[in-house]
Amino acid sequence: MNYLIKPLLFLVVFFVLGCEQKEYVKDFKVEGIAVGESLLRYFTKEDILKNTKYTTVTGEPIDPNEKYLDAQFSNYAFETYQGLQVYYEKGDDDFKIHGIGGGIFYERDAQKCLNKFNEVSLILKEQYTTPKISEDVDRKDEREGYGTTKYNALFLDFENGESIEITCTDYDNELLNVSDVFQLNIYSKILNKHWG
Repeated sequence: MNYLIKPLLFLVVFFVLGCEQKEYVKDFKVEGIAVGESLLRYFTKEDILKNTKYTTVTGEPIDPNEKYLDAQFSNYAFETYQGLQVYYEKGDDDFKIHGIGGGIFYERDAQKCLNKFNEVSLILKEQYTTPKISEDVDRKDEREGYGTTKYNALFLDFENGESIEITCTDYDNELLNVSDVFQLNIYSKILNKHWG
């Protein structure tokens, strides 16, 4: 019987250690708000609908068949970020959060934006060791109407399908009349799967 105990003990220890090494983003929050929660815990339905965006940065209408909408909250006093962007499913009366991000605006100072990006990038790489990490450096935004816009991005893709993404976008300020921005975003497995 003793010959069975050692292999069984090894399997239990291996399983426990394997579970401890897995990392997830479910406890990672932006301004105290996590993916999977109801947005109604933090904002009224009226505020959510008022701040939901139906056009892109270039002013083009969002595809009416889009399953997920985003609400952008910028006229609130947040602790770290100047604005929040939250994705929810169209028609969901509970406004369950499938993606949340925070943004810090740098007017026309792409270097300060890049400094923040590098700072947070180092923190995330130290904090998380198991996700697949990929980066884009000085990547031109190829979307039509974005001019000379370029960005830096760091992607952390977790085993369970969730992800964290940080970006510093150096917009074509003259063409688009928007500020350069640092963003940190958390996306659920469902939202990542939808975007493909």
